[in-house]
Amino acid sequence: MRNLIFIIFFFLIINLNNTSYANEKIVYLNVNYVFSNSISGKEANKSFENKVKNLENEVNKFTKNINNEKDKLVKQKNILSDDEFNKKFTEIDNKIKEFNKKIKIKNDEIVNLRKQVRSNFTKELKKILSNYSTENSINMILKQEDILVGSKTLDISNDILKIVDSNKIKLIE
Repeated sequence: MRNLIFIIFFFLIINLNNTSYANEKIVYLNVNYVFSNSISGKEANKSFENKVKNLENEVNKFTKNINNEKDKLVKQKNILSDDEFNKKFTEIDNKIKEFNKKIKIKNDEIVNLRKQVRSNFTKELKKILSNYSTENSINMILKQEDILVGSKTLDISNDILKIVDSNKIKLIE
């Protein structure tokens, strides 16, 4: 008899715990969608694209100039002495190495800027999500990437996008 009461009591406790979790409000958010479609995210992406285009133009211009110098040197090969030819060839090679260092530095700057912008966006987004979850009695906000299947009614991406746009977050100084 004692065992029967214990078993019934045990199942009641388990059942009460399960029903208490059913009242939790859980939603999800597509962070990449919010970043890509927000005004500040679009400005940041446009800035990145401009920096990359400028870098590509600089590389193309340098490549064209170096190729011209190489062609000139090849044409002068029969006229120049071997030492002079090697000296000029080494100068061109050094220019290429120096330019590659500059390109690497500029590329690293773009990568670091991108990381900084994402970090700033994430900090601001956390503040917004904290306020939003408090105002709407939300217990948990998950990333959409971590959700296998979820109802579209639980997606708060558009609501957060509107809030992010209204806050006018400055991501790039």
